[in-house]
Amino acid sequence: MDTELVIGIAQILTAIATLIVAVFLAGQLIIQKGALNRAHRDAERELAFSSRNTINSLLLARLTSDGLASVTSRGFESIDNLSESQDLLRFTGYLRQVYHAFLMEWSLSRESLDIGDFKERLSRLFIPTGGRQFYSQTGREIIKIRSEELREICDELYELYEGNPVAA
Repeated sequence: MDTELVIGIAQILTAIATLIVAVFLAGQLIIQKGALNRAHRDAERELAFSSRNTINSLLLARLTSDGLASVTSRGFESIDNLSESQDLLRFTGYLRQVYHAFLMEWSLSRESLDIGDFKERLSRLFIPTGGRQFYSQTGREIIKIRSEELREICDELYELYEGNPVAA
């Protein structure tokens, strides 16, 4: 047999084998990408669920701790009702945690979030006078740093319950 023919056939077989390996590896990459996407979505859902649980835990703490319940009740009436520095610290610390939990939920699940439900839950922070006071003094900056879109929603809620625009 002619050596050139043998070399030609060997090169063709090598090219076919290389092509088969390349197709196999490309298929593996596609499968792996799909698995990573599923894992990423699951992790985001888990974090969103955790954020929602954090909000529920904060609300439960407010309902079950007499001290926190008293401070938040007075603080939500008006921040001016909190004359003790430790009470002001507890109230603002509580609201900061609630804000951060809402921010986490917003940033993780914005695409799948029921905006109506989210706004309804968020509006509970703006109905009381002290909640609006906290937003105008501190909360707006907390939100603005992370999400301009969420800041616009919060400004709308603030204006709805306050009756005038929030200071820019």
